[in-house]
Amino acid sequence: MGLNMSKLTNSFSNVLADNSMKKLLEEKEKERSKIYGFIGMDVYDLYKEGKADFPKLEVHFEKMKELEQEIAELEAEKQKRELQSKGSSVCSCGQPLSAKDSFCPNCGKPVDKGTITCVCGNEIKSDLKFCPNCGKSVKELLEGGQQPGNAGVQTRYRECICGAKVPEGQFMCMECGRRVED
Repeated sequence: MGLNMSKLTNSFSNVLADNSMKKLLEEKEKERSKIYGFIGMDVYDLYKEGKADFPKLEVHFEKMKELEQEIAELEAEKQKRELQSKGSSVCSCGQPLSAKDSFCPNCGKPVDKGTITCVCGNEIKSDLKFCPNCGKSVKELLEGGQQPGNAGVQTRYRECICGAKVPEGQFMCMECGRRVED
């Protein structure tokens, strides 16, 4: 009994051809999926621009809007965490803050530097239990409605010519963008 080389070669050729055919088919299916994706993106863009109406796709468009909103929120949170890990801080409005900022340049909100100003005027770390200068309880300061960064200090305002209140120390009006002179 001997091996029939011709049958073996034929079998091997068929296996190679089958594998080649499977690979080619997979590549074509991937290409088709990619084209479907591009069609979908173009249709969604047309819908967002108000240039096309697809009632049957409305459910999918609503899901896409929700997903885009979630992605935007996650990206903002990611950016905020990246800045915090680098030692920078971010305002609640999303504006990156430098170490020198006392107020947010975007919304004008006072920057929390992890310190509070006691009623005695001493600036102390907000994680302390008592003011080392007068002995006042930091917990009482915070529970009394005071916030880190400005506890015990009344925020003073100036009025812009547009009528908006501008916190003292802030040099521009966040309503109209004018420079506020002292």
